[in-house]
Amino acid sequence: MYESTLNVEKKNNHLLTYVKSQLEPYLNEIDGISTELEDDSRNYYSLACSDTYRFQIRRCISSAVTQALSLGYKNVYFRDLLNIKGASFYQNVLVNTICIFDNEYDKQFISRVIEPDNTICLDGYYNFRMSVIKRKWLEISKLVSDNDFILTDNDLIVEFLQYLSESMTCKEERLSVSLDKDGFILFGGENKTIAALQSLAQPLNVEEETALNVICLKPKKVVFYYDDEPSEDFCDLMDSLFATEYVRAL
Repeated sequence: MYESTLNVEKKNNHLLTYVKSQLEPYLNEIDGISTELEDDSRNYYSLACSDTYRFQIRRCISSAVTQALSLGYKNVYFRDLLNIKGASFYQNVLVNTICIFDNEYDKQFISRVIEPDNTICLDGYYNFRMSVIKRKWLEISKLVSDNDFILTDNDLIVEFLQYLSESMTCKEERLSVSLDKDGFILFGGENKTIAALQSLAQPLNVEEETALNVICLKPKKVVFYYDDEPSEDFCDLMDSLFATEYVRAL
C-alpha cells in the first residue's frame, strides 16, 4: 500500500483543495482512497492506493504540488510584496498575469525539490525550500514595486500587460468565450474547447480568470457570448488589448 499525506496552513487551504481536485480523478480510477482532517491551524489530506500504482500517483502528486507552489504561492508572494490584497480588477489581472508568466521555468525548478514519498507541508516548501526561486520572483516584482505608480493607473497597467503580451505567441487566431457569472468556457478553431488556466488566486473572480486566459492565448479576435453583461472594467481591458465582439446569448 502506498500512502501520502499533505497539509497546509488554514489561510491557504484553497491550494490544498486544488491539489485534491487534481488527484481525486486518478484515485477514483485506481480504486484509491482519501480522507481529509483539520485542526485549529491546519488542513490535512491523506491518500492511499495499491503499491502497483506507486510511480503513477507519485507523478500526479508532484505535478499538482508543483503547480500549487509555482502559481498559488507565487500569487501570495507577489500580493504580499506589492501590498495589494484588496486589489482592483486591473491590479488583480496584472498580478495574475505576472504570476503565470514564465511559469514553465518555475515548475521545472520546483519539481526538483518535491519529495512525494514524504509528508508534504505546502507552506513548509514555500518557506524553506524555495529561496532560490523566490529571489527570481523578487526581481520580477521590483519591476512593478519600483514603479508603484503603475498600480494606481489603469492605462499604465494596460501598457504593462501589452509589454508582457509582446513576448507571448498567438495560440488562437479566433477565440470564442462563453461567459456567465458562474464561469467561462473557451472555444478555439473548429469550436474545440480549450482547457482553462487557473491563477489559483483568492478570492476567485470569474472575469479576472477569463481575462487571464484570453491574455495568455493572445487571439487576434475574441468573441464573448454572455447572459449577464460583463463589467465595464472587463470590457475596457479586453477592448484595449484585442479586437473584440460581444454577443448576448439567446
